[in-house]
Amino acid sequence: MMKRRNIFIILLLLCMSLLVGLIGCDRKKEKPEGAYSVYYLKQSGTELTQDFYVVQAEEPENIVTELWNQFISVPEGEDNISAFPPNISLLGVKIEDRVLYFDFSKEYRELEQEREVLLRAAIVLTFTQIPDVDSVAITIENQPLTDSTGNPIGVQTSSNFVDIFGKGLNSATRTTLTLYFSNETGDKLVKETREVAFESSYPVEQYVVNLLIEGPKEEGHKATLPSNLKILGVSVKDNICYVNFDSSFVSNALTDLKDYMSVYSVVNSLAELTGVRKVQISIDGATNVKFKDNISLAEPLDRNLDYVEEE
Repeated sequence: MMKRRNIFIILLLLCMSLLVGLIGCDRKKEKPEGAYSVYYLKQSGTELTQDFYVVQAEEPENIVTELWNQFISVPEGEDNISAFPPNISLLGVKIEDRVLYFDFSKEYRELEQEREVLLRAAIVLTFTQIPDVDSVAITIENQPLTDSTGNPIGVQTSSNFVDIFGKGLNSATRTTLTLYFSNETGDKLVKETREVAFESSYPVEQYVVNLLIEGPKEEGHKATLPSNLKILGVSVKDNICYVNFDSSFVSNALTDLKDYMSVYSVVNSLAELTGVRKVQISIDGATNVKFKDNISLAEPLDRNLDYVEEE
């Protein structure tokens, strides 16, 4: 009887020990109060993981420096690797208007597409936690980072990468987009529906504008935007989509269209997206502009279906 009791006590102690160990592991994974999540790559190099770090600095610029030192190193004993390749140099950092700018050396452009997206996601997710930083922009030797079509990627927020953490890059977003181009006479907008698939980390708003620049695919539809137009930035806040074009939006505006066509091609197409009610267009960052001396861009614009041709 005594022997059985001793065995029971030993088993009970072993179970309690295992339970304490499991609780300890869970606690280790909990985010400490006041800590930042720092994002790394798993050894496979195809998925992000995170660890936690309590920053000692208080000023935003000093927080960036301290976080960066943590970002490019990996905590001892962790089975992760840094998302930042050692052959790339950080050339400069600055915060302006709540945007954190990272300037990297030319080697950044040599990254494979999937690796670059993961690195960008790790940077944005890590550094947009800083109170004075809403978004991140990346430049390469003071030149904007561009997408595969040559358009600047612009500023990005953590919402651009919510689908990446824990999932990797193995799932594309599939959706139906409604785009507005010009009819043959250049006085009415016509709908063009596209079934598309794109990387979920890529802002759908920027994807829409890129498709408008590429032009229509249906017979009888005409382009509304100049083919050399550059996108300097796209973001959404409080249901307003902010689109920043370079000066060619005005200087190279298509002359065979009514004045409102180009502007409302953009506005109506973006307003078709969930979460976008108005569109604010700026030119080189300025909104005190009149398109063709007729349409003011000073305030966000609502969708206007009066310009759409009846089906």
